Amino acid sequence: MRYQRMKRTLGNVLALFVMVGLLSGCNEAVSETSEPMPVKPVKLLAVEDYVLSSTDSFLAEIDATNRAQLSFQVGGEVQHLNVRMGQRVAKGDVLATLDDSDLTLSLDSAKASYSLARTQWERSQRLYAKKLVSTDVYEQSETNYKAERARYEQARTELGYTQLVAPFDGVVSYTFVKPNQVVAAKQQILNIIDNAKLDVSFTMPVSFVEKMGIANLPAQTMWLSLDSEPNAKIPGVFKEISTQPNTDTNTYQATMTVVRPEHRNLLSGMTGQVHIARSEAGLQLSLPESAWVSRNDSEGTVWVMDSSTHRVAKAAVSLTPQGKILSGLDEKDLVVVAGVETLHEGQEVKAWEREEGI
Repeated sequence: MRYQRMKRTLGNVLALFVMVGLLSGCNEAVSETSEPMPVKPVKLLAVEDYVLSSTDSFLAEIDATNRAQLSFQVGGEVQHLNVRMGQRVAKGDVLATLDDSDLTLSLDSAKASYSLARTQWERSQRLYAKKLVSTDVYEQSETNYKAERARYEQARTELGYTQLVAPFDGVVSYTFVKPNQVVAAKQQILNIIDNAKLDVSFTMPVSFVEKMGIANLPAQTMWLSLDSEPNAKIPGVFKEISTQPNTDTNTYQATMTVVRPEHRNLLSGMTGQVHIARSEAGLQLSLPESAWVSRNDSEGTVWVMDSSTHRVAKAAVSLTPQGKILSGLDEKDLVVVAGVETLHEGQEVKAWEREEGI
């Protein structure tokens, strides 16, 4: 009886040891599976390093196609300045006026003298026809009449010069005087520009012009981007180019014309870049054999790493007859070019770095 009790006790102890061992093994298994897998290093290639620029770009400056520096043809006191800088005006608008009181008096005096001279000349005509006055008297009255008529017409013209009128639709770019200021004849009063169409001046290297050909420039697709808005394209049309290059800079001076877009305040003096589209632009990339998961003559598959998550995904690409990438990759893509054999979809990787030698 006692022997049986001892046997049962030993059995229970052995069972307890077995259970503890099993639990310990499970914990070890859980511990082993919970360890993170090592991140695989792979060799990467940046697609953007193999993309040819789609344009040739040149520094540029905007200038008005049409501009005028306006001044009065006569001197006097500025009575009214009807515009301010930046104001839009229409052709024929009166922009400024001079005090015309002195010129009005001059016109009245000239008109009176002209009327008297005409009366005397007409009287001399009648008397000369009746041979009651000499030829000298008649010719003298005629000469005096013509002189007074010219003075009257000049006074009338000068009175008309007291108004400064817009020669075309445009914008007042600058004013130089204030009301009540006395100005001389031909003194600059204000500037007006037509900014509906604008010229864009830029320079091109001689080597570029020789490669492109001057005769081909008008047919090229070109546009303007401003330094303040580099991603906004303003279409343009080639206008002209100098016939001789600048020997100091080895460049040609060229001009493109743009139409001012709606709700865009393009002004003379603004800077940017003129872009001329390239016909041969695009991706010029041949991948090494080690990069391909699979490939035939016209298409293939590669691994691409997401730069934010560092996880890989397969990308299908099409090929040119020469084996270069035609489509399927983006400029920002990072292609795995070594270590592709053991990768799987969504696997986390890191860029391989060459270890420094001792």
